[in-house]
Formats: sequence, C-alpha cells, structure tokens
Amino acid sequence: MNKDNKHWDGTDRRQTPAKQDALYRTLTVGVILGWCLFVVAMLVFHYARPELSPGFFDYKNVESRDVWDAPMTLILLLLLTSCFLLSGLALYLRAKRARRRNDGLWLNLFFLFAGTLISLIWLLWEFI
Repeated sequence: MNKDNKHWDGTDRRQTPAKQDALYRTLTVGVILGWCLFVVAMLVFHYARPELSPGFFDYKNVESRDVWDAPMTLILLLLLTSCFLLSGLALYLRAKRARRRNDGLWLNLFFLFAGTLISLIWLLWEFI
C-alpha cells in the first residue's frame, strides 16, 4: 500500500535510518559475534594443534605432544561450525534485504564466511 493511504500504518523502511532498524542492528551484532567466535577459534587452534618440537627439545629429551588434542579439537570444530552458520545466515539475510544501489557490501562478512569455510575444510581434511 502507498504511505499516502490513510489505512497504511507501517514503517517505511526507506525513510528509517539503518541504526534504528532492528534487523540491521541484529546483523551488526551477529557479525561482531561471528568475528569474536573466529578469534576465539584461532586461539583454541593454537592449543589444539600438535606442538612443534625444535631440535633443542630433542637434545634435552623434553616431551612434546605430536598429536592433536581431541577435546580442544572438538571445541575448535564447534566454534568454527557456529561461526560458519552465523556468517552464512547473515549473508543470506543481507542478500534478501539489500536491494538498493547504496546498500553496503559488508565485505568483512564475506571474509568471515570464506575464512571459516577454508578453516573447516582444512580441519576436516586433516582428520579424514
């Protein structure tokens, strides 16, 4: 319906600033949460991967772990999967919502999606 119609009582999204739009705010919070999850996943990756054993460790007979830590790897997989799903959902919603020429691309969302996808593929490749 046209907004000039006296029966129309909706909000014209084109006149609503982006900062007041609930979906825009939700997507922004989701993207920030996704990046935080990705950073936490990279920290978990550091502790889950096998330890590098320099020659000095071999010389001093210091033990180092040469296998992946199973519980930490499971946490890493869950973090990356949740980050992937969150960024994929945000990409889908942005594609459905952004139809105007002046809508931003949100390139950080594409980088987050690609980074988590590559990380998941690499991690699954490592264990299959």
